[in-house]
Amino acid sequence: MDLLEALAVGLQNPAPIYVVVGGESMLRRQAVARIRAAIVSGPVAAFNDSTYTAGSSADADPMGFADSVRTAPMMAARRLVVIRQVEDANVALLEALLVYAQAPVDSTVLVITGEKFPAAVGGADRGVRIQNAVKKTGVVLKLELDASGRAALARDRAKEMGVSLDAASLNLLQALAGDDLSTLLSDVEKCANFVGEKGRVTEAVVDEVCVSTADADSWGITNAIIARDRDRALETLHRLLEDGEAPHKLLGGIAWQLRQVLTLQDGLRRNIPEAQMGLRMHPRAAQSIRALVQKRPVSPSAVLEEIASVNRAMNSSRAGDRRVFEAWVVRLTEL
Repeated sequence: MDLLEALAVGLQNPAPIYVVVGGESMLRRQAVARIRAAIVSGPVAAFNDSTYTAGSSADADPMGFADSVRTAPMMAARRLVVIRQVEDANVALLEALLVYAQAPVDSTVLVITGEKFPAAVGGADRGVRIQNAVKKTGVVLKLELDASGRAALARDRAKEMGVSLDAASLNLLQALAGDDLSTLLSDVEKCANFVGEKGRVTEAVVDEVCVSTADADSWGITNAIIARDRDRALETLHRLLEDGEAPHKLLGGIAWQLRQVLTLQDGLRRNIPEAQMGLRMHPRAAQSIRALVQKRPVSPSAVLEEIASVNRAMNSSRAGDRRVFEAWVVRLTEL
């Protein structure tokens, strides 16, 4: 039984507090959805369901949770209060959560969710203290997956849809999705629908179904990076982000494309025919990149070092993954 299945079973007798943290946003959303479905339902559901966002202000002031958790449910056994993006919580909110966690209200289910608790401030790690307090009366779920865990879920999804997925195709899908599990599983489903039940997902299928989409989304940024055109790179990036593209998804696509650029550049340097380079880019993209790197080569060591560091920075920075991603794109245009 996995964590989410265990959560569903445990919700037959709900705890007063749930902490749902971890790097997998899709799993966090699923966990919160299961809690919500178990706690609030029917025509009065909206009156018993409040959500606050840590770090926000004005009408969404997260400190308002203190009143909500102590408000009696309307025509129901319990009310639900959710605090999301706990990684952005300030000291005042963390202190209020700690006080409440030590004496929760039985008629309220409080859910605290986000990537992780903020780092310790002034020697006090309030996140650890909150989780220790919650463990006495509630549930702490830490939803983390490494690359092998995401790969296992992708294989399971392919099996559920009745298709085979070989290792090379899975590796390509993971490269395109980066650390975004929801994108990975969505791309597996796209490929499965493309080949049909009992079909086989190959690298050629991934190219046809997913790579072309990723190309359309991010090759404009990659071309601008190689051309050292900062303004065009940022303009394209901002447009895609405003259209709702996730920074981690774009990062996965651009990182994959930059590796393709380095492969093409190395092949040109060694006079290897393009047909033998193992490239996985559209001929028009290859033609454009070829002209750019011949005019001004890219530093492989600098690019690979940037790729290796940016994902860690996006996962740990208090500045937010979007701002870190924008700064990374700017740095790449200056290499």
